[in-house]
Amino acid sequence: MRKSLFIAVLIPLILAAGWYYFHERTLPGYGPLYREYAYISNGKSNTVTVIDLRSFRPVRTLQVGNEPTGLAANPKRTEVYVVNTGSSNVSVIDAEQNKIVATIGVYGRPYFIDVSPDGHRAYVANSGSDSVSVLDLDRRTLAATLHVGGTPGLARVSPDGSTVVVTNRASNSVSIIDTARLAVRSAINICMQPEDVAILPDSSKAFVSCSDRGRLRASILRTTSCWHFSTPESLR
Repeated sequence: MRKSLFIAVLIPLILAAGWYYFHERTLPGYGPLYREYAYISNGKSNTVTVIDLRSFRPVRTLQVGNEPTGLAANPKRTEVYVVNTGSSNVSVIDAEQNKIVATIGVYGRPYFIDVSPDGHRAYVANSGSDSVSVLDLDRRTLAATLHVGGTPGLARVSPDGSTVVVTNRASNSVSIIDTARLAVRSAINICMQPEDVAILPDSSKAFVSCSDRGRLRASILRTTSCWHFSTPESLR
């Protein structure tokens, strides 16, 4: 009796779960004017290609500065920022009109840009001048320039916006920037040629990939302590 009752209850549940998983879903009705774009920097032609993600076709080519490399989208407004390594500036794209609306000068050989979670600032790693440019995105101006280690390649903003971690490839270190004071809080000798940075969602730790022997380094952002461990063979 109990077994029959169990089967009688289980079968409808399985059928309901199968219907929910496999039934045809209606796509959101965005309307004919809805657009979704991707932006690609073209370093050899000094342009950015705009791709319509609904049709997967290029819809516009924008002329920017020399040798565009890194791009970042503002999470709070419809703007995209393009780092122009050759001309040492940043192009601002209005993503609604897909046109250049401003150019902000920075320092030598910028390479990477990241935007704060509140959308008010951007941080640009300048590999040729050993500095990070802080941009005021509301005024579209240069707010500050901070000296860091040798040949910074990346400046990553923490999810809470309080810290920027900068990888200094030539000096084998990372610089930790306090965004409230706009000052370098500490510099940590971390590994040979640090490259990329991943920061935990709670902004407590940063993980830095290193070029030497497939290693990772981890740093507690609220202190200056760090440790390293080897990358598993399956991840190389």
